Amino acid sequence: MTHRDELREAADALDGSVVVCGLGAYADRLAGASFRNARYASAEDLLAEAADVSRTATGSPAAVVVALDPDEVGEDDEATETLRALAALDAFAVAVVPAVAAEGDALAAVRDAVDAVVLAEGDAVEPAVRALLATVQEPGFVNLDLTDAETVLSAGVAALGTGTADRDAPEAAVAAAFDGLPAGVDATDASAVLVDVVVDPATSVAAATDAIAAVRDRVGADANVIWGGAVDETAADELAVRLVVAGVRHAPPLAAGDACPRCGAALSAYRFGARETLSCDGCGYSDIAVRRG
Repeated sequence: MTHRDELREAADALDGSVVVCGLGAYADRLAGASFRNARYASAEDLLAEAADVSRTATGSPAAVVVALDPDEVGEDDEATETLRALAALDAFAVAVVPAVAAEGDALAAVRDAVDAVVLAEGDAVEPAVRALLATVQEPGFVNLDLTDAETVLSAGVAALGTGTADRDAPEAAVAAAFDGLPAGVDATDASAVLVDVVVDPATSVAAATDAIAAVRDRVGADANVIWGGAVDETAADELAVRLVVAGVRHAPPLAAGDACPRCGAALSAYRFGARETLSCDGCGYSDIAVRRG
């Protein structure tokens, strides 16, 4: 058996150690979905399994990844209680939520209920779940695992981004991954980063280390950067970067109808060609970048 086969066997042995759940609309979207080295279960089934005293400790998951729309979470509603029950299991509970809905009290309620929160671009929660699982479970020449993920995600709200470029341009792949972070996420002061670099068989390890150096150039000098690397034999002349950036600030972009950050009146949108500008007819505010929350 080759070293790569041994790594693959070890990864296959993890099957069941991570469980993916969906709440609200994502329960229907993910029902029946298959995940490599993870299984899908409804929250009800998972909690019922945990309550079954006949199950051994080896049958309990190491982590629970919950796909969730934070709009469905309130202070005392059923979704919040389910999140708290999942987080109470002997597992690391991560909620993956769409950045377009993750703001204000809803996001705060999710953060209070689970161990970690990862923001997904737009409402692409399922691809974000798959990217997160691939980052911490696929074997490589430098492995990342759930402990690495827990270390990074404990730094605060995180966001996930992916990018691909020519294998000779690792900096471009890193730039694309940062550009792929959800709109409104500021990673400048991120306190921790999980980086997974995937190369084709002809690419040297030096390209992966160049990608890590490019990541370090984009975050603070004190940020904890944990990285891994893997070879994808199906890739052709490409280098891919997956980022989980934690301790980020998130200010969803303003839109027409939102409250003016200066006076509270409804903002209006004015379009000229391809450009749209927000303006407040009450106080004169006009498309100035303002952080919220």
